[in-house]
Amino acid sequence: MNKIMKFVCMFLLLFAFGIKPIEPQAASNQATVILDPGHGGKYGGTTGFSGNQTGYYEKHANLEVSNRIKSELEKLGFKVIMTRTTDKHFSSSSQNVDLRERMTYANSLAAGNYDNSVFVSVHHNATSSPTYGGYETYYYNKNSQDPRYPADPMQNYYSPESQRLAETTHDKVIGSGIKEGRGIIYNSLYVTRAAKMPSLLMEVGYMSKPAEEAMIKQPWFQQKVATNFAKGVDAFFSVYLVKDAKGNVVNQFSSKTDALNYAKKVSSSTVVFKKTGAVVGEDAPTKPAPTPVVGPLIYGVFHSSVAMKNNHFSSEQAAISFASKYKNTRVVNSTSKSIVWSNYLPQRYHVTDKSGNVTKKFYQEQDAMDYAGKLSTASVVDDVTKNMLWSNFKNKNFVVRSKDKGEMVSMYNREEARNYTRLWYNTELYDVWADKVIEKSTAGSNYSYKPKDISAKDRLQTAIEVSKQLYPNGFSSTKSKKTVVIATSNEYADALSAGPLASYYDNAPILLNKQASLSADVEAELKRLKANHVILVGGTVALSTSVENKLKGMKLNVERLSGASRYETNEKINAKLPNSDGVLVASGSNYPDALTAASVAVVKQWPIVLVNEKMEIPNRLKNAHGDDVFIVGGTVAVPASVEKEISKTLGADLVQRLSGETRYETSIEVINNFKDDFISPKLVVSVGSNYPDALVSSALSARYDAPLFLVPESGLPKSVEDSISQHSTEKLISETYYVGGTISSSVKSQINGLQK
Repeated sequence: MNKIMKFVCMFLLLFAFGIKPIEPQAASNQATVILDPGHGGKYGGTTGFSGNQTGYYEKHANLEVSNRIKSELEKLGFKVIMTRTTDKHFSSSSQNVDLRERMTYANSLAAGNYDNSVFVSVHHNATSSPTYGGYETYYYNKNSQDPRYPADPMQNYYSPESQRLAETTHDKVIGSGIKEGRGIIYNSLYVTRAAKMPSLLMEVGYMSKPAEEAMIKQPWFQQKVATNFAKGVDAFFSVYLVKDAKGNVVNQFSSKTDALNYAKKVSSSTVVFKKTGAVVGEDAPTKPAPTPVVGPLIYGVFHSSVAMKNNHFSSEQAAISFASKYKNTRVVNSTSKSIVWSNYLPQRYHVTDKSGNVTKKFYQEQDAMDYAGKLSTASVVDDVTKNMLWSNFKNKNFVVRSKDKGEMVSMYNREEARNYTRLWYNTELYDVWADKVIEKSTAGSNYSYKPKDISAKDRLQTAIEVSKQLYPNGFSSTKSKKTVVIATSNEYADALSAGPLASYYDNAPILLNKQASLSADVEAELKRLKANHVILVGGTVALSTSVENKLKGMKLNVERLSGASRYETNEKINAKLPNSDGVLVASGSNYPDALTAASVAVVKQWPIVLVNEKMEIPNRLKNAHGDDVFIVGGTVAVPASVEKEISKTLGADLVQRLSGETRYETSIEVINNFKDDFISPKLVVSVGSNYPDALVSSALSARYDAPLFLVPESGLPKSVEDSISQHSTEKLISETYYVGGTISSSVKSQINGLQK
């Protein structure tokens, strides 16, 4: 629906049926947010101003904002469960039934923990008038209920808390500078009145208003809403509950002192901090005193989202004793990098015997593999996916094979193999045990392969050729971010982490320019692309004021990211990037490793953090609790002392080094480790001794989810050849992009020969 009053539609859809009460269950102490990205699947929500032309509907915006809210809440220590993480609906029969099924599922996610859970439904609004705009919050008020649309009895009970949740979150969002619409509104929307816990529905903005719709699509706006909404949720939970002898809440306060003073008037009462469930008292320390230790501090206690002090111990038991006083903690042996205890991580990796009985459970896959490898008959099973990961007595009976090139991969699990088969055209799944083909993928045409050279007379022109490969017709008029990143062509220092920045701006091309003045060719490419936003990476020593002024004279929005050093520039770039679940670390003085990291960073949407042996741990790493950290390069590039410091801060179980004897072997270690993320029939190849070509190649990796292989100008190393061969067999490579003119014909012939 385009330019019609969405709130009228909401009333028609959300008021259509009554509520069947369910009895409340006993509450636990886990602070939980049930996050509901509204609409989904066949129910797209409003199309806004331009959705009919762009295909970008409310359901897409809802999911994007929800993902950002989830990330921010998890940083603050909340458990977050989303009703949907993909574009799906809950019922195909009607939207009324879909809403009923959605809320049944949402309530089941919080069953047993309604007291310490909240339900948040994320939406975007629309009206027939383009003058309506701004952020709005809806909640259910039992004092103003419509008798035609009764609420769940538990929502009547939680109604005051729903109002408090609406007020705290709304105030934080509006207080951050987000424009307010009609404010906080109480009504009988179905999703708010059907929730068995405090609930609200947020309308982030009006997609029917052209300027607001454009802003809604912007990552910075989504992130601002998410960050401040999460602060509001945190404020909602950061209260002190006074409970009587039966555990009933008799009052609550924002001040611990006020709560304790009130509790003195209530017989046998306790004061509980709502967010953590911890009982507090006048004399109770904020944190337990650390256990005295003797000897090396091998065992570290780590929280999932915040830093802990005095958290290293010499004995495993002392560490567990300390950790068990907190939620969301784990104990890590810093020597073996093994998780030895946790109260929030599952022991998902099961070692089974010949009969399929579980003999031991582990938190980490490698620990399970190491243990199983010492047994005569054993298998390792991922209890979450139910996939068998390894066995020393079972066969991989499910073979995915190409009708043109033969066997691709063999797997233990039929469903896993079936899903893999469906990724590639003209393939089939063969069951060895049954001796028959059980699945065929006939999409597409027969296999064919073609290499393509993307090069020109110099590095500036090569970057332009890559840009033309990405956008042969320039930017689409509907492209939300018409951004180009410009880096210096002469020095790699500032540009090392430009790849993730360009990827974040909707896969912006990376163009190169000399320091003094804007190249006429670069100017022409900006005009061909129809760019409206340019980011200059580095200070005026890298790209002069003259370059910046020329761009501004072209009526472009020009932004410069620079610092006093390459590391400060890197921090400013990373500050622009959204939250992620991983970080890549590389030396700031060794460009091949950072370029290797770039092809992974752009595909996984991870930042690259540059370090050296003398600097403190950068902010992006200090705040990476719960994130995977991969150090790219050997100890000469990133010293062991730096790795040790990162491990001490975040936990050794999260930190892994990927390195080889040479820059080329290091690149292979990285690609092999992340090979499952490169589900692409394309390869990108550039020389490892010419940083500009490899730098601009990262945009091709982002576009095609393709690995970037660094090669010498001549003489393909055996390790690189083997990796390309395996990758080509498993992924049916149809195109290889050779970026830059210095790759020898013999290297190209070797790589092309692997595709036959």
